[in-house]
Amino acid sequence: MAGIVPNTAATQDTATSATTLKNRIDVSSAVAAAKKAGSQGNGDWTVGPEYTAKADAYVRSRVQTPLAPGKAAFANADEFVATMLPLAKDAAARIGVDPTVLVAQAALETGWGKSIMRQSDGSSSHNLFGIKAQGGWQGPEARAITSEFRDGKMVKETADFRSYDSYASSFHDLVSFLQNNNRYQATLKSADNPEQFVKELQKAGYATDPGYASKISQIAKQMKSYQNYAAASGSSTTL
Repeated sequence: MAGIVPNTAATQDTATSATTLKNRIDVSSAVAAAKKAGSQGNGDWTVGPEYTAKADAYVRSRVQTPLAPGKAAFANADEFVATMLPLAKDAAARIGVDPTVLVAQAALETGWGKSIMRQSDGSSSHNLFGIKAQGGWQGPEARAITSEFRDGKMVKETADFRSYDSYASSFHDLVSFLQNNNRYQATLKSADNPEQFVKELQKAGYATDPGYASKISQIAKQMKSYQNYAAASGSSTTL
């Protein structure tokens, strides 16, 4: 994940610049910047280098408009999981799904917290699930370039995503999003079966990547195995 370097010379007309930036993002430059930053690209999905040897976890790749460099929200996968699990529990309980599944989905969407989208002022969007600002959304937004599978091919698209005031709000909005869309009824009915839950989520069209469900399941299983090992040994184990 890499940002696009802004053209600081273009300051004569702030309003015009903002409109141009929003409506005419240079996709090719964004992709080139991402590659230059060293991401191991595989279309929409890149392997997080910190976890390649320990987990076959993939992250959804999005490229954003230029913002001031920010401090990483999480030092490692352990910190991401330790932060997210407590926040996911209340939201998960609303539909009866294992919170580990929601955290695994968040890990997949954000690369273990490494690529959480930012708002236009540089602050975090707290968007853990890539939910777009559609369906009557009235809240703040974050704009990014995302990759989607269309007709069997991957294409780059510019889209607006929902922004929240906290990660807990992101978990709850995911649950509300599923509950308020009829196409996810089969997903909700499978909440007590984690693997079927993510399969139904993919089948309903939540994500365009054909391997979305299997990747979430793989991450969730890995999380469970490390948690069980740590509990049994009484030691801290890095994911």
